Amino acid sequence: MEMTDPAFSVLVFGSFLAALFSAAFSAGGAMIILAITTVVLPVTAVVPVHSTLLIGSTATRSVLFREYIDWSIAGPFLVGSAVGAFLGARIYVELPETIIATAISIVMIVSIWLPGSKWRPRLRHPWAIVGFVHSFLSTLFAYGAALQAVILHTKLKRREIVGTMAGALFGMSVFKIAGYIMVGFDYRPYLGVIVAGLAVSFVGTWIGRVVVDRISERLFRNAYRILVTATAIRLLIVNLMA
Repeated sequence: MEMTDPAFSVLVFGSFLAALFSAAFSAGGAMIILAITTVVLPVTAVVPVHSTLLIGSTATRSVLFREYIDWSIAGPFLVGSAVGAFLGARIYVELPETIIATAISIVMIVSIWLPGSKWRPRLRHPWAIVGFVHSFLSTLFAYGAALQAVILHTKLKRREIVGTMAGALFGMSVFKIAGYIMVGFDYRPYLGVIVAGLAVSFVGTWIGRVVVDRISERLFRNAYRILVTATAIRLLIVNLMA
């Protein structure tokens, strides 16, 4: 993909917006990239390239919010996500997308509006399971949803949510990219736009970090719910109409 290609500019600008939204709200960025890539890229390249355009944002947030990462959540999540990513990469073109995407939408809506202010899992290793489910679905369909929907019901504050999700999703993206390479996806035609997307994501993340520090806890959580709910509704409508 050449720099003079309109799709190049669209993807780079989308990477900037995704980084800004992810840093400010810890949500929304993945769907921005997904919406753009489905329009300008071949279908076979959408999911693998989607991961590379997000990794700059998650890497930057992991550094900027490193003191807020809760490793009791991120650590087990990464263990589960490693398994989910490599399994998902092997079968990501085989499963019916409409059924799985519809299920994701329903789970997101139920989870994000689940009654109760705190989520207290009863499972022995809940975050490893969340990591597996999120990574597996994300590897198949570019959006896992599980972590975003569940983490809001923990005791974490907004910057802890942003940092913990960044550390978890950065590691997951590395596993996903490795998995796609293992099954034969060729990233070479997209290296230019990937590098440019990584560069602008640093700027978007920095701006988003300034924004998140100025948002009240209540506004942050309400915005988070709205973004996740809107994402779920969009997935549901698009797949029911497909």
